[in-house]
Amino acid sequence: MNKHVQHLRSATRALSLALSMALVPVGVASAQDSDASAADEMSGRNLTLKQKKDFATKSVADLEGSVRKLLKMIEDAQKANDLILLNCLNDKLGLLRGAQKASSDSEFNLSEAAARENADLVEHNFRKLFIARDQGMTLAAEAEACVGQVGSFPGQTRMVVNVDGGGAEDGEYGVASSSTTRPDAASDPG
Repeated sequence: MNKHVQHLRSATRALSLALSMALVPVGVASAQDSDASAADEMSGRNLTLKQKKDFATKSVADLEGSVRKLLKMIEDAQKANDLILLNCLNDKLGLLRGAQKASSDSEFNLSEAAARENADLVEHNFRKLFIARDQGMTLAAEAEACVGQVGSFPGQTRMVVNVDGGGAEDGEYGVASSSTTRPDAASDPG
């Protein structure tokens, strides 16, 4: 019986090894396929020249809209005198304008390369535009997150300290044992 169990275990190991060897190429192939499809999307290989130009025009317009929206958010933060939010949004604005400029320049260069019928330069500028658009959309989302992070804590912060225990030495510092210390009503802003 012991030999039978050992034979069964070795057969199970062999079967699992064979299955894992059979599945490895599938995993590698699917990873390569997803990398290839991402590269095709970024290069625009599957797009016509007109589709590339349309994508470029839409990308530039989207980034311009994101800049306008961010400027409105900055204006609102200025009106609310929210300096933390304002700093966060201004940081994103500088980076977003850089992505906007890169996409605009790439759109122009793509059109110029298309006029010269230089397919390599068209693909190069399409890639630059694709990356600039992706980065710009990420920055726009980060600017929205600035509002969410800062905007969730309106008003002034108030601290209440609870002191547990204490002995005779606590009395020297003006703290009664097992008491709650709150600010005076005169210092309360609300």
